[in-house]
Amino acid sequence: MVQIVKSESYPEVIFDNSLVKGSYARSIVNYSGDSWVENVQKNLLVSDSLFFTPGNALSLKYISSETGDWDVLIRYSRQKFHYRVSLDDNLSLKLFVGTEGTKPENLPSISIQQGLNQSISIPLGDYIEDYNNSSWMSVKIPLREFAGLNIDQNITGIILRQHHSSAVTNQLFLDQMEFLPSKYSEAPLTSNAVLSKASAYGKHIDLQWQVPLTPSIRYVKIYRSEDNKEFKAVAIRPTYMLRGLDYVPVLAKKYYYKIAWVDYNYRESPFSEVLEVEPKQLNESELMDLIQLASVNYFVENYDINSGMYMPYRMKDKALVSVRETGGAMLSMLVGVEKGFVSKSLFLSRVKRIVGFLAKAQNNKGFFPAYFDGRKGLPVYLDDQPRYDIQATSSLMEALLVIRQYLNNDAAEENKLRGDITQLWERLDWRGVTLPSDPLVLKSSINMVDEYFSFDPLVGINNGLNAYMLAIASTKSSLAPEAFANALKYKFEKPQVRGNLRRLGNSEESQATDSVVTAVSEEKKIVSAAGQDTVYKVLATHDTLMYGINLPFGNYTSSLLDMYRPFNTINPNLSKVGDYDLKGVLQKYTQVAKRRDNEIGVGTSNSDIWGFYQYRDSVGTFRINPAIAISSMFLDEARSKRSLHALYNQFGEFLFTEYGFRAWMDLRTDDVSDEYIASNQANLSILLENARTGLIWELYQAIPEIQSAEQRIFKK
Repeated sequence: MVQIVKSESYPEVIFDNSLVKGSYARSIVNYSGDSWVENVQKNLLVSDSLFFTPGNALSLKYISSETGDWDVLIRYSRQKFHYRVSLDDNLSLKLFVGTEGTKPENLPSISIQQGLNQSISIPLGDYIEDYNNSSWMSVKIPLREFAGLNIDQNITGIILRQHHSSAVTNQLFLDQMEFLPSKYSEAPLTSNAVLSKASAYGKHIDLQWQVPLTPSIRYVKIYRSEDNKEFKAVAIRPTYMLRGLDYVPVLAKKYYYKIAWVDYNYRESPFSEVLEVEPKQLNESELMDLIQLASVNYFVENYDINSGMYMPYRMKDKALVSVRETGGAMLSMLVGVEKGFVSKSLFLSRVKRIVGFLAKAQNNKGFFPAYFDGRKGLPVYLDDQPRYDIQATSSLMEALLVIRQYLNNDAAEENKLRGDITQLWERLDWRGVTLPSDPLVLKSSINMVDEYFSFDPLVGINNGLNAYMLAIASTKSSLAPEAFANALKYKFEKPQVRGNLRRLGNSEESQATDSVVTAVSEEKKIVSAAGQDTVYKVLATHDTLMYGINLPFGNYTSSLLDMYRPFNTINPNLSKVGDYDLKGVLQKYTQVAKRRDNEIGVGTSNSDIWGFYQYRDSVGTFRINPAIAISSMFLDEARSKRSLHALYNQFGEFLFTEYGFRAWMDLRTDDVSDEYIASNQANLSILLENARTGLIWELYQAIPEIQSAEQRIFKK
């Protein structure tokens, strides 16, 4: 077990490849005077023809003048912002000098950035032994050389800057910039690599391999050929990944694949056997299978071996695991079992490990903190506030109940697992986490000793509704069924917002709507037990006309995925509460989001591409989250499928990977995220399956406690 955990904690990489061609959006170029650096919109160019590891490298072409200066920041990957250096590490990079006249003294100096702080800058040329202009050279600088480095701060970037002036234009190619341990296994890789499967999904080829627990294996290198003779390296993957997607240029043509293991010195093992594959055009069902396969695979591979829980970040000092996102991970893997992507034995093993971990984990009234250290089993409070998260626990608990319903085998193993899940379920004290002054309202969190209420109440169309469903379904400490409708009808506001509302209601010029006036007149002051928190309970209903559509709860500024989240499990076709058909409400907000995004339309004229989750003014960013439009398939199948085809066909080459769709793409700058958001992958795998077969909805409705709760909550 220790070996596996160690093998997953691979050293951190600053740059290995640019995800898009042309220029590298995570670089920032500055120059002044007579100095100059080649750039596109202040970004370094990318070389697709000369690189050390496939498929590209950074091109740094510069003039260093006595009467000028330049520097280039290469920002640290957004997915690795938790990385902290160790003074025993080396800063390592691969360097190719592309100009004959460039001498070692003409090379730039390099420093490490940590937020607003920078280390001293060290000349690259001082750390190259066999300098030449015809091959890739290795540069290794002990971190102890970087005076001013703070080991307690996260790395945010690497800075290259002008060192000595020169009379020539210099060009360098930079690749594989990373932090490596000073000591690592150098055991030779004598065994052949193992490529176990190659399957075609349109232009994406799904490759699967096996990696032995050999400590000197660092990467998996993928080779492709069109004639089974000349093979070219097309990709490199870390060893914790057990599959990869390769994008091929054309269909109806045979391709041949082989792989090699790569060690820390980039020496390769003997090749695997060659596998042949012939891609063909995907039909619509196969395309959705591919999206679900990749989204499920994200959770298959990103987990902590000790607890079985979903691991959002790979950190050197701890295995941070997420309670909330583990719920989505488990439901996604259940979908994977049903579709044949995941073996049931693997699924059961993961669930048993999670349930066993949770049975011993620290809790308050049965509720868990949002994060644990999976290795130590201790809570991790990212904001240093020791709180227990009601929403996170609810997301995990409803997934466990669905799994309990799914496991219908009478085998001893499944019987015990169902019983263990029931024990976790029945120890939740829902009445103990309501507001003292309002037993229909759940808190979003409780602190360690629960002396006073200091967190927002759970209200609105979001995954707070899942918590209310479970609270009403509880057999030990249930809430009244009207708590569900109450969470929709009311919201809570701080004194400042409340004051603004009152001024709005009394202003002769504001022409306040009846709903605002009603909200003010029906307000209820909520004061905590310790007198430290004061909020006002007001009506949430606020009819608002936007883009020709009447929205019952006013403008919704968060991501639509937050609004979709309750319906991973709750069937929207049955969700009629009070005066509202929640499916109809969701359809209205989805239509408004699409109309708004089409009107903004930065970067595309295709109305099928929508789903802005971050947009600012004309100098800001406009990012599309592909999961938003595609996940809406459970509401509007035709519109969502058009978006799916547009996003995949137009941007699939760089936006879609073995882990599914990336978190975002910026249509205006041609930038794409190197991150994945667990809620995106979970929504895609689960909501697509619900739209196709209703699997999770049916299992959820079949849970006896949920059946009873839905009968008391929803109108027929």
